[in-house]
Amino acid sequence: MHSPQARVRRECSLTKRRILKEIAPLRFGQGHDCTLPAALAAATGAEYDWLQGASGSAFTTAIDEASWDPLAAAPRGEKTAEAMARAAGVRLDPVPPPYDDEMRPLVLDRIREGVDAKLPPLALGLGGPPEYGLVIGYDEDGPVFFSRTFFDKGDDPRKIGWDAFETEDRGGLTFLDRGDAPDRQRLVRDGLDTALAAAAQTDRALESWAAALRDDARWTDAKHAGTAAFADHAMRGILIDKRRAAARFLRTARGLFPNAPGGDLLRAAESYGYAADAAAKGGVGEFDGSVAMRFTDVGHRRAWAKNLDAIREHEREGREALAASRSAMR
Repeated sequence: MHSPQARVRRECSLTKRRILKEIAPLRFGQGHDCTLPAALAAATGAEYDWLQGASGSAFTTAIDEASWDPLAAAPRGEKTAEAMARAAGVRLDPVPPPYDDEMRPLVLDRIREGVDAKLPPLALGLGGPPEYGLVIGYDEDGPVFFSRTFFDKGDDPRKIGWDAFETEDRGGLTFLDRGDAPDRQRLVRDGLDTALAAAAQTDRALESWAAALRDDARWTDAKHAGTAAFADHAMRGILIDKRRAAARFLRTARGLFPNAPGGDLLRAAESYGYAADAAAKGGVGEFDGSVAMRFTDVGHRRAWAKNLDAIREHEREGREALAASRSAMR
């Protein structure tokens, strides 16, 4: 028999290290390619499609016309993050680095509390690019932290120290606190409102994307063409991911409403599903040299631009159905 003192010492030693092994590695190309909702879903157990749809991001498209930075296409920003957090039933508490000697014990306590409560904090930029991941564990000896990012090699969590938390975009932490249970009908309305409010911006982004593909002068320089081909491939993957999430979200939302708005939700889901299928015709999968080489072919670029024209039409029909459904919900 162990004495009470021995049991206390053993329990204390066990709490010095903990890793949430149930949180699987994060991977691109598995249907959860937008890192903010993917990390938040992994942290909270919420549905990825629900976070995308309730925040409205499943229905929107943004493009950086000057540099074609694919990060512009992914859902991010304070407003979007807060909307996703509400849909997940949590509140966000960002605590950006750097952390001085006075802050480090407080940050360690927050990380430990989050991991112990199985509500690990979000972390931005731990893998290099400013994409989201999670801090899923800690070891107070050191201390050492364990993270999941989309850029990890292998299945084991990445081991990091205080030096990983540099700035808001490179190691920025956002802690999660449990909030009120989501009002799912209200969140559906909010998501549709966001989608409809962003309709013109989304359509302009898709139009600009197609115009750039038809601008042959952009593709004459081989180095620029290779970079642009990678950006296009990444943006296309995000577009497919979002629109498939939109279709699944709308089919789920159908069960929350009576026949009048529900029928229009299904009609919208069909349109967004067609948009995703049209985007997938341009090619999916990992980016490699063969993908880049295809973009040197004018015919390939023109065909993809034509697919974007078709996507715009599918989405116009989808928004009409969303507007009809939203009107019936009032």
